[in-house]
Amino acid sequence: MKGTVLIVEDQPNFREGLKFMISQSRNWTVIGEADTGEEGWQKALELRPDLILMDIHMPVMNGIELAERIHSHGMDTLFIIITGYQDFQYAQSAIRYGAMDFLLKPCSDDDISGILGSASKKLQAKRKEQQTTREHLLRSILLKYQMNQELTSHFLRMFEGSRLWLVTITDYFPEGKNYGSDDLYVLQYGIYNIVQELALSEDADAKLLILKEDQFVLSVSSELATACWRENAELAVREYLGIEIENIPLGPSSDVNQLMSAYAAYNEQRVQPALAPQSVHRTGRHQAIEAVKNKIMALIISGDFQALHDYFEKVGRHACSLQLTDGKILAINHSLALGQISEVLGLFSHQRKPAEALLQTIDQLPGSKELQSWFKEACQDFETRLDRWKQQANPYVNSIQQAIDYIEEHYLDSDLSIKQVAENIHLNPSYLSTLFKKETGETFTGYVTKLKLQKAQVLLRNTEMKISEICQTVGFEDSTYFSSVFKKHFQISPSEFRQNH
Repeated sequence: MKGTVLIVEDQPNFREGLKFMISQSRNWTVIGEADTGEEGWQKALELRPDLILMDIHMPVMNGIELAERIHSHGMDTLFIIITGYQDFQYAQSAIRYGAMDFLLKPCSDDDISGILGSASKKLQAKRKEQQTTREHLLRSILLKYQMNQELTSHFLRMFEGSRLWLVTITDYFPEGKNYGSDDLYVLQYGIYNIVQELALSEDADAKLLILKEDQFVLSVSSELATACWRENAELAVREYLGIEIENIPLGPSSDVNQLMSAYAAYNEQRVQPALAPQSVHRTGRHQAIEAVKNKIMALIISGDFQALHDYFEKVGRHACSLQLTDGKILAINHSLALGQISEVLGLFSHQRKPAEALLQTIDQLPGSKELQSWFKEACQDFETRLDRWKQQANPYVNSIQQAIDYIEEHYLDSDLSIKQVAENIHLNPSYLSTLFKKETGETFTGYVTKLKLQKAQVLLRNTEMKISEICQTVGFEDSTYFSSVFKKHFQISPSEFRQNH
């Protein structure tokens, strides 16, 4: 799916040149243009582009004023500053308001192509992050794994103006098809692409999200031609894969209670699908795995993650106290249960270790101590991924991301300190300092310095500002110190960096 571009440029010839260059790109399409900052602002509100190319000097409202307005309204839009001026008196403001890069007039086709390539990479990373966040929010609410007012508010913002459809695979393994459990990922991928393509043909803002391995949620910004879309999707999946799907409307995203009720009502009357070929009846082991899964899910839903940790510790000790064979059976049941829970919550990628490899690994453990150690490591890995899931589902609990956002806003402040950041996000400064180093791998001071140097790279690469001016623009007071830190960090001096780029 191509990214959308709004061009805000008061020189008609240059604007037309940009439009032509972008039309040659495989990754971008122009959806609007404006010749003043004020008109650009109105178009930005109306069109919500992924990227804005804006000139600094324009009538009515200049590019910096437009950037400030975009920034103050919290619009999640990439923007690039276009300028033909050599003094770059506005560079500091442009950087502060989040300019991704600068495009210096006159510019070559390679300059434009290169900057669009960089923007495309940033957009893809942003879309992937948004997709993950939306999926976590859906699972939290529809599957009732985590619910609170802040999370619900975030859901309403992320899905604002959308209507949701539930897409369910009734059976991955129909009669007459030789599909096996190893084909699940390929089948899911095929169904995903068919449904997404059909939805996009009717709604450019359609987004298909994975809820569970046999259910998707389609988010659309308008009413789909219900009968036509539903029939086309079901027919296409049936013809290409021989699999039956069901599509039902859940309702508008603004009514969370209705979404939950509609989802619950559908699942109550639904015949449970077969997620793997069943050649034998459920055995005692299957029942044991189901019991373990229910126990762990109950602890996750309750939000008592200390109790979950204690449960894993208790199971590990118990496995160690049993005869080795019995201990391995206990560990296998829990490992398989964790794998099933991970699939439901989306904690792992699809490139997970097959059950056969898991069984072989556990079988080769020589003693109880090795078994306990292996099980402890597996549970710690699950807890780490679960914690990341909680943070992505509810960004308000992600203290480090809040700290990083604050630093991005205030890194040019001469009095910025870990204490100031901690007070803003309501944490103890000492605790934040330790947590920041653990999560980012950088000290607070080191992170701020690195951020300033990255901003300096943008100016060195795209402007003709003096190094002393760049030094002051990104927050260094002494140019000699700036050059020394730059060279220590990148193993090259600022002057050499500019020559090479």
